[in-house]
Amino acid sequence: MPEPWASLLPVALEALLLMLVSRLLFAGVISAFADRRGKGLLLGLLRLPGNTIHEYSHCLGFWVCGYRVKRVLLCIFDRRGRGSCEPGRPWAPVALPWLAAGLAALMPLVVGSAVLLLAGRELGVLHRPPEISEAHVLSGVAHQAWALLHRLDWQHWQTYAFLYLALSIGAELAPSATDLRFGLPALLSLVAGMWLFFFAADQAPGLQHAGQAAQLALRRGALWLGQVWTVALVLTTAAAALTLVPAFVLRALRR
Repeated sequence: MPEPWASLLPVALEALLLMLVSRLLFAGVISAFADRRGKGLLLGLLRLPGNTIHEYSHCLGFWVCGYRVKRVLLCIFDRRGRGSCEPGRPWAPVALPWLAAGLAALMPLVVGSAVLLLAGRELGVLHRPPEISEAHVLSGVAHQAWALLHRLDWQHWQTYAFLYLALSIGAELAPSATDLRFGLPALLSLVAGMWLFFFAADQAPGLQHAGQAAQLALRRGALWLGQVWTVALVLTTAAAALTLVPAFVLRALRR
């Protein structure tokens, strides 16, 4: 497969897997602590760190694309229990609303994963980044998550803080249905624009240098994203492995 697309496929696969694990954490674990109305104090406490990062990641996406943020509502203050981020007027002279909405929708997957990586390092749970082959992502993530579980020290508070943050942040990484509705068209438009740019750079001699520089930047960005999402995958998979069975037991006891 020609460059630069070959470097993006493993990253796209990791993003898809991370969204699936995030959905599993939210639907299988976090929601088990809701009351009959789908709300409750315990549910709010579990969601608060992750939802805060999720909504303020939207804010960052809007700001980067040239828009102010009019209002941020966290899930604990939202009657629907969702949380929201409402953009305001543009601060930049050139601001594209479709691009801002799309980037803001996808930002929680990037920012939340980076926060998880930093939390793992600061709490002493993640001593070194996991190394996983691109050809064996599924088995590599499962092996690294299992190894991480064996290294956890249950006599230290840092382990429980890690589990709390991994659950809360991990469950809020995946874009919501509204986020996907805005994010996918913008993402597809960006991919199409990149394809046109690299096609033009190959055909026009004057653009070859710019095309090579763009390919290098794209490979570096894909490498960074891949490393961050690999760590987030391992951490969220470990959290799911620890909590799915207790969550199912809790659901069964409430029936």
